[in-house]
Amino acid sequence: MSLIINKFGGGIMSSAKAIRHLPKTFEKHIHGNSMNVFSAFGKTTNNLEKILHNYASGDTNESSKIMHELKAFHLEIARDLFPEGHVTFGIIEDLFKKMQERLYLIGRGEDKKFIYDQIVPYGEILSSLVASEYLSHVGIKNKLVHATDFLKTDSNFNIANVDKKATNENLKVQIKEEIFITHKNIVTEGFIGFCEEGMTTLGREGSDYTAGILGNLMNASKVVLWKDVPGVMDKNPKLAGNENVQKIDFITYDDFEKHLEFNAVGLVHPKTLREVKEKKIPLQVRPFWDLESEGTLIHI
Repeated sequence: MSLIINKFGGGIMSSAKAIRHLPKTFEKHIHGNSMNVFSAFGKTTNNLEKILHNYASGDTNESSKIMHELKAFHLEIARDLFPEGHVTFGIIEDLFKKMQERLYLIGRGEDKKFIYDQIVPYGEILSSLVASEYLSHVGIKNKLVHATDFLKTDSNFNIANVDKKATNENLKVQIKEEIFITHKNIVTEGFIGFCEEGMTTLGREGSDYTAGILGNLMNASKVVLWKDVPGVMDKNPKLAGNENVQKIDFITYDDFEKHLEFNAVGLVHPKTLREVKEKKIPLQVRPFWDLESEGTLIHI
């Protein structure tokens, strides 16, 4: 079975306009079976961290204010995408109620890293929900499968280590080939997993890593990271200036690994590269808003 793993980052998934652009991406480039990994929308993760910090330090008013703003942000996106009364509105409300309930754990002396991992994953849970519902709304078949149903980790909260053997077994149960016959496209969350004690996170920028792990374990034909950049550039644009850089069309894994250290810091999670390199899976970094561009292909 040919399978492409797509990862859509929070930098591009930050508005209703971006979500409305998603179907164009599918129609033009995602024709076979796909697994689609979503980061939290925009600055949601940062805002969830602020909510936690304020609540833990006793400033419950500020915490509630940011929570209210974050819920309004997600409901506003939903209002731009769905008709009144759509199921998505109720689910968003329920997810924010669950977040509020989990916040109360802080006052009971729970470990801060544990609490972080019980709250912050809701950013990805919300984004994948909205993306899946919108794709269905416009007629693109898909099924939402939560990462917390297959991506098993240890309990090293905040920077959990993936149990690849257990995750592989879970994938065989949760994502059988028959699912692709019916739904064709799977939607899931990046950055998060689960252990016996609850939800876990893989470290910041962990959604790229999720895509790499899925590519590796599911023997994908390609992993595509959709970003708000043209591709991999020959120099760091922040240092050299946009007018002095050029896009690299093709680069080997080894050369890209060196490139990440100097000219493309933060562009791709290093663990992602390790996962695709192990199975010799091509990794493509391509621009979300320019569907004519192939971006950069990283391969042997």
